[in-house]
Amino acid sequence: MLMSAAPAVKPKNLTAYYTALEAYEKQGVTHEGALRSAFQNLLAETGRRTGWTLIPELASGAIRPDGTFRDEYFLNRGYWEAKDTNDNLEAEIRKKIAKGYPLTNIIFEDTQRAYLYQNGQVAMQADLTQRAQLTNLLITFFSYTEPAHEDFSSAVEDFKQRVPDLARGLVQIIQDAHATNTAFQKAFKSFFTVCKESLNPNLSEAAVDEMLVQHLLTERLIRTIFDSQDFIRRNVIAREVETVIDALVSKAFNRHEFLKSLDTFYLAIESAAKTIENFSEKQHFLNAVYERFFQGYSVKAADTLGIVYTPQEIVDFMCASVEQVLQDEFGKTLSDTSVNILDPCTGTGNFIVNLLRRIPKRDLKRMYTQQLFANEVMLLPYYIAALNIEHAYYERTGAYERFDGLCFVDTLELAEGSEQQFAFMTEENTARVERQKTAPITVIIGNPPYNVGQINENDNNKNRKYKVIDERIRVTYAKDSKATLNTKLYDPYVKFFRWAVDRLEGRDGIVCFVTNNSFVHKIAFDGMRKNLLQDFTRLHHADLHGSVPDNPKLSGTTHNVFGIQVGVGITVAIRKAQHADRVLLYHRVPEDWRKEEKLSWLAGKQNVATVEWQDLRPDENHTWLIPTDADTFATFLPIGTRETKGQRGPDAQSIFKSFSLGVATNRDQWVYDFSEENLALKLERFIKNYNYEVFRLSQEPSIPARLDDFVNNDPAFLKWTDRLKASLRAERTLSYDKSQIRRALYRPFTRMNLYFDGLLNQRRYKQHRFLPTLSAERENYSICVSDRGHRAEFSTLVTSTLPDLHLLASVDGFQCFSFYVYNEDGTNRRENITDWSLKQFQDHYRNPGITKWDIFYYVYGMLHHPGYREKFADNLKRELPRIPFAPDFQAFTSAGKQLARFHLEYETLEPYDLQWIESDDVPLSYRVDRMKLSKDKTALMVNDSLTLAGIPPDVFAYRLGNRSALEWIIDQYRIKTDKRSHIRSDPNRPDDEEYIVRLIGQVVRVSLETVEIVRGLPGESGG
Repeated sequence: MLMSAAPAVKPKNLTAYYTALEAYEKQGVTHEGALRSAFQNLLAETGRRTGWTLIPELASGAIRPDGTFRDEYFLNRGYWEAKDTNDNLEAEIRKKIAKGYPLTNIIFEDTQRAYLYQNGQVAMQADLTQRAQLTNLLITFFSYTEPAHEDFSSAVEDFKQRVPDLARGLVQIIQDAHATNTAFQKAFKSFFTVCKESLNPNLSEAAVDEMLVQHLLTERLIRTIFDSQDFIRRNVIAREVETVIDALVSKAFNRHEFLKSLDTFYLAIESAAKTIENFSEKQHFLNAVYERFFQGYSVKAADTLGIVYTPQEIVDFMCASVEQVLQDEFGKTLSDTSVNILDPCTGTGNFIVNLLRRIPKRDLKRMYTQQLFANEVMLLPYYIAALNIEHAYYERTGAYERFDGLCFVDTLELAEGSEQQFAFMTEENTARVERQKTAPITVIIGNPPYNVGQINENDNNKNRKYKVIDERIRVTYAKDSKATLNTKLYDPYVKFFRWAVDRLEGRDGIVCFVTNNSFVHKIAFDGMRKNLLQDFTRLHHADLHGSVPDNPKLSGTTHNVFGIQVGVGITVAIRKAQHADRVLLYHRVPEDWRKEEKLSWLAGKQNVATVEWQDLRPDENHTWLIPTDADTFATFLPIGTRETKGQRGPDAQSIFKSFSLGVATNRDQWVYDFSEENLALKLERFIKNYNYEVFRLSQEPSIPARLDDFVNNDPAFLKWTDRLKASLRAERTLSYDKSQIRRALYRPFTRMNLYFDGLLNQRRYKQHRFLPTLSAERENYSICVSDRGHRAEFSTLVTSTLPDLHLLASVDGFQCFSFYVYNEDGTNRRENITDWSLKQFQDHYRNPGITKWDIFYYVYGMLHHPGYREKFADNLKRELPRIPFAPDFQAFTSAGKQLARFHLEYETLEPYDLQWIESDDVPLSYRVDRMKLSKDKTALMVNDSLTLAGIPPDVFAYRLGNRSALEWIIDQYRIKTDKRSHIRSDPNRPDDEEYIVRLIGQVVRVSLETVEIVRGLPGESGG
């Protein structure tokens, strides 16, 4: 357990504390900022003698205690929070507790009184004016002993919380060794070279340091949980790592003493493991520890590689399905001499362990030594997989034998071709890899990484590129796709599908994966779907869905089988040359099923043979899940198409010739602001920081091989994008241009200032041709609609200012169809509605008086029609809107024109007359911090001084995305601080204090007018 020796509280430090307070009192100083400095000095001095370091204002998530104490191993040992003497200390403590301040060992004080919380309870109260009580407080605080864990669950959870701190301590020790320990430097250099050659040529030293940390922190658990004291000696990779560790501990580092800090967790985890006799349960137990370790220690690794273990029900279903398909389709068993099985991303080895239990004992040794293969690229899961698999074999045979089919290698690296001649870590591992490469694999099974790549460039956490696999995707999946954006085709799980097809090398066989299942229905994967049905003759997909972005009503924790946000599915793909046709079989479990129900369903079905499959017939666009009413929808006029968008000449056969996504800045917190002045200050700082990086780079003899590691990745310093890094590489400097500040519609009825720059906005798309100048804003309108594949409710809004990419839903992109287009300098204005569409409308309605503006408003009215939206909801997810001919053209045109007027002119409307409820105790203020609706949604608390009541229920019927228009205002018009950059956003306007309150009334009116107009639309939309 974590213990501290009783500290010596020096009398001179106490005297200095009281003297400082007396001096402040004489000066009339009572505010917290000054008074706390005296107590801070007292704490710092006492902590120093205890071996604890006081770190002021150390942020941890949403909390920032005035002081955090850390020991020599970087573990947090205590906290301190100071308040003003004039504050109600008990009330302030309750606020901090509600905010999540840790109560393990924390002092709350106001220079007069103090509360000490330990282990979630008040340990003592002290009168700080009394020297004896203050002394007792300090001794109790700095003598804190953390209690041992009595149960496994709390031990594992605290292990997850502690590991980051201990890991930081190990990283610091390793970094010091890099600088001062020659034996370590030599051993590390050799190991680092081998790792780069074997695993990843782009591997950084930091990643290898991370391997050493993983090994040091978990090696004890691996030995004790599996009762395998000689694991290090037996495992080919562990031996190599230990060589480097030996060099590390050879100088000024006591491995045993350092790890003693985790005794309380190790012992609880080890004790829990000893109570588990069933090996399947022990696997589940170890998976839990393993997953928590990565969640706590290596968040980036967990994100990049999808560190999440596979539930046993899924493993059972997949392994049983492979066994069944081998029998039904090929007349073979799992242990047939021609069946060679590979798990390419084995994690903790669960699939191979499951298969071992299915193989008859008479064939087990042959399969184990010759026909089973598995790969893993992460060190910790590789260790666990080795122990898991070898232990499973021992349980069935009574004899221990190393599993030589397990390779420490990046599977996708093996596809890089025969030209790669590198050794793979060790001679033994290399021999394993070479044997696997020549094996005629017929079954590939596993759980590939599922993630969608790096979200933030500052994270410096990109998925690796693979020359051969990426090229194979380019000439197959991407080439056959009609999607505008196909970056998702390079997600890791897609690469594994591409690799698996190629790894079969034309042989009959089976690929069985559990993956992100976006490829089944998302637009970007049309080319992949086409190729899968060319590559396989039978394809089963069990859709377990659980995609939170696609259905925000779901919970990843509750409804997803992995507890993640993306949808999941099991694919069993069969290639058999004798099949005369190709069959696509699909089953989707109910949308509202919880995780437990889905896993129970898999357990009940056991394998693919008992599932009630739906025989799908893809259309010519390689759509598997064809929406209802697709044939009818296809007869309508397209609002815009990819083909006509790039077509030269006047004959484009769509309503609008050109269209564009909204502005994608990739650094909203830097280039958007409610205040033009604040925006200018931010941009000047951003550009100054960027130019400093250009200067630093110019001083280097050559451009660093890893520019990502060279740049300052602090989000408070810069927000990087790949394009900005390319500009840096070219040593191009930037300058601030005030004329680039433009008005923009950031979210519904939320105008902000935008720095509209071709580089500092990641993608402007065509917005600089739709609204190139301020004068264009006075004459040009754009209809913005949910893009294909949208996840929130279908929405539309018209704007005369620059729209953001995520205008109406932060999870979706929005395509914009403008009436005019221009040259980039604002010249050459031309109509964007085509002559072809004008003729279609004039001919259909036999009315040559119909104008292009009539068509514009007709489209806007139609896109609001509830019947149209409901009937063609699935179609609108698959493609951009198509517009039918309604029986009453004029009704839709008039409605669209009225809607556009309210939506464009909302800031000039007379606000709806809400009831003002003013506080008797607080002076009236219009300033907003965070507004809040009443539970019945009839009143909105603006601040402590003002509540606006009498909100009609119909206001919430006008929805944009997953919120009503009023709820968007509540969400956007609040003071908030970006967690990464610490940039503060304040919507209050010093020049117009009543703006937000007035806006609330205006949006209420817009909402009611919109609902009334939409209800007045004709019942028949023409669809």
